[in-house]
Amino acid sequence: MLRQYQQEDVSALRQAMRGGAMRCLFEASVGYGKSVVIEYLAIAYSGAGKRVWVFSNRSAVVDQLAKRAAHLPGVQVMTVQAADRRRDALALSPADLILVDEAHMGGSAAQYARVLGCAPGARVVAFTGTPRPESFDTFPCHIQGKGSRWLTDQGFLAPLRYICPDPLDLSRIAVRRGEYDEGQVMEILQDRRIYGNAIEHFRAHGIGVPSLGFCVNIKHAVDTADEFRKARHPCHFLTGKDRPEEVKYKLDSLADGGLVFSVDKVSAGFDLPDLRVLLSLRPTKSKQVWKQQLGRGARAAEGKPYGMVLDLAGNTLRLGTLTEETNWRESEEEQAQRTTEKGESLSVRQCQECMAAFEAGPSCCPYCGASLAKETRIPRSEAVRLREMEEAEIAAQRAAAKEERKRLGQTIPQLRAWLPAKGPGAAHRKAVEVMRGRLDRALRDGDQALEAFARDQLQRFGGGA
Repeated sequence: MLRQYQQEDVSALRQAMRGGAMRCLFEASVGYGKSVVIEYLAIAYSGAGKRVWVFSNRSAVVDQLAKRAAHLPGVQVMTVQAADRRRDALALSPADLILVDEAHMGGSAAQYARVLGCAPGARVVAFTGTPRPESFDTFPCHIQGKGSRWLTDQGFLAPLRYICPDPLDLSRIAVRRGEYDEGQVMEILQDRRIYGNAIEHFRAHGIGVPSLGFCVNIKHAVDTADEFRKARHPCHFLTGKDRPEEVKYKLDSLADGGLVFSVDKVSAGFDLPDLRVLLSLRPTKSKQVWKQQLGRGARAAEGKPYGMVLDLAGNTLRLGTLTEETNWRESEEEQAQRTTEKGESLSVRQCQECMAAFEAGPSCCPYCGASLAKETRIPRSEAVRLREMEEAEIAAQRAAAKEERKRLGQTIPQLRAWLPAKGPGAAHRKAVEVMRGRLDRALRDGDQALEAFARDQLQRFGGGA
């Protein structure tokens, strides 16, 4: 059964499809309940005798969708990788409707194109809470579902609180293929001993409640788990190499109030409503990755007043909060209007007393009440413009000074070196004579700059004035 807000958004989708839309992008926040909408559409088409394909590029997501829709007549649920291998068979019975979940996930664009080509007449609906700019080209009809701000205000998502103690300085880290260089990030993490800081804040907020940490790679997860265990905090690390029974055991431990460190294993498609604490130990440049991670802690659950984000990587300060409205079509130039030269988001402020981060606006910290300093940060594009203006002004001043020095002429020592004269002291006397002539001319013409220059030279080099 759809909720009221889902019914409204599905009605907008149906209206677009009746108008001829063939490829639709259904954008809705993490925690929206997109799998429920997918099930609803699959049931509707199946009941009308239509064929439906349901895809994602992750097996964990497909497993969840299969539980909802695979039993329906005419409905096939599979990974896009599996569908790509079965293209010949699929093309014999093309779908009338194709539903794609977690459409933002990269790495399978070519596979999606090949698979969608097996059913050229099918309507396609792609679901995601964090679309990529190219998604709007592939799926030109855009259905804007309810966002995280609305869902949080209405109680469908739990609010998040963010603490960013001593975030990493990533200004000198190289960026490769749109993400921070993994090796350089690991060097910083080792140098900073981020584990100790993480343990301190985990003790304050995560003891005895389901807590999930996001790590850079397997080594990072293993090392972090070792440090936590040495500090007498039992924990597990979860990677894509774990067997299904290992994954179940570790996630059951998490649900029972344990601590698990993940390597890109549960950032999307994972659903544990009572997850209370997120430990962000993996810096990312991707707002898609960040918002998907935050969504894991924003699920609403009975007795859960909020989710706590312990952001030791500084992602909140760079990429913003979950509830901040995001225009996923923005160009880099447009994004530059909302970030500083240091990469900080202008939409987020941080309290220097309690280190909490929150959306900009209040003059006092909403958590500890401390007064906030006046906002002095400016957008990166504005900083570049001001610096260019400053550099141009400095260059103009230097050019003007050079022209003025040329107009005033050489100093007495310079004249002494170049004027032709014979005998001891003759060159100096001749240079002083020339300078006196300049002073007389300056007095006649009212040239105050030349007068000041000549008097200074005559006083400094023994000619008198």
